[in-house]
Amino acid sequence: EKQRIMGNPFSKIEDNIQDKLARRAALMREVEMSINISKARDSLMWFGGLYGTFLTGITAATLARKPLPHATAVPVVLGAFGLANLADMAYGTKLSRVVKEAEYVMEYERGRFVPPKQAFFAKLYTEEDKKLHQGVGAVGTYWPSFLPMSRSPPPAAAASSDSTEKK
Repeated sequence: EKQRIMGNPFSKIEDNIQDKLARRAALMREVEMSINISKARDSLMWFGGLYGTFLTGITAATLARKPLPHATAVPVVLGAFGLANLADMAYGTKLSRVVKEAEYVMEYERGRFVPPKQAFFAKLYTEEDKKLHQGVGAVGTYWPSFLPMSRSPPPAAAASSDSTEKK
């Protein structure tokens, strides 16, 4: 925290600006969260109706003693899990659990947020933060070499600094 200078006429103004920014950020967060909950409820309504129609057809076919393929059980089980997930988001505690997990990530896994070194705010991250994924390569280095999108890992940091000095 910054220290307050006695008699600073701008400290009260800064506090007011910070409060207004905090209120706006909180409002934006609440709007975004309410939209996500509303989307989950809408999806639950649509997929719930579709799933109910599907189960009604399966039940009617079973009661009519029509043969059903065994693979019919797959969408029944997967659909139940999908609807349970949507219902948890729409009416349950999923959003609270996600927020708690986000708090954990922000506190203990800060290294996941390290931006590319070219970002102007990359300097805000410590060397310890940057070490979290130090041995991980770029996506293109993991493709098999016979595929056209594969590429070799870049030379070591020492070699790249030598080449930039020669330019």
